[in-house]
Amino acid sequence: MRRHDLVMLRPWAAWHSACTPAGSRLWWAAEQWIVRGLPLVVARQASDEAQVSLGLSLPLRHDRQRLAITVAPSAIAEVRPPLSITACLPQLPAEYAAPLRELARRAAACSAGLGVFGSLAWESLSGEAYRHAASDIDLICDVATSEQLESVLSALQEAAAALPCRLDGEIRFPDGNAVAWREVAGGLKAPAATVLAKGPHVVCLLPLQQLLDCLEEACHA
Repeated sequence: MRRHDLVMLRPWAAWHSACTPAGSRLWWAAEQWIVRGLPLVVARQASDEAQVSLGLSLPLRHDRQRLAITVAPSAIAEVRPPLSITACLPQLPAEYAAPLRELARRAAACSAGLGVFGSLAWESLSGEAYRHAASDIDLICDVATSEQLESVLSALQEAAAALPCRLDGEIRFPDGNAVAWREVAGGLKAPAATVLAKGPHVVCLLPLQQLLDCLEEACHA
């Protein structure tokens, strides 16, 4: 189970949100979401393994409020990978299709993982309105080798140039650390520089070279 994965809870599973009092408007919105059988997403995990940290972003009618939710591991019925680009295309204007399909094709060709998170994913999951005129598209790209990284970055740059909206997201390395893809692309000219890495448990600054070395290790394992 990794950040951005989708988690289905068991029917009537107990859940808790520290900043959302039980019975409040947002609490009821989250309760209705869960009762409908809609998934939550895996968030950064605390050191306490007795609870699983999940997230929920509510639709525009709730001002896209973000809720931090915790559950016991036994409350989880199923874990799924993030939505594919293909699954999300029906939510987008027609002119988005060709660049995104080509991006998905190139990621699949080099066996890199590619999924959608953020407002586009929430809208695709729920059928409710999340996106607005300035909304971007967020992708999580899993790479295991330097060849995959090179291919994915090239495909992301070409898609970003062709799309009418901003294309954001993260490159996730084999050690679980994820870095904004634009930061990775810009840092390749100076790999000794530090980048903001979002790990399974903490966010920290790491030398990009450390992550690139992790790729080489995976490539030659």
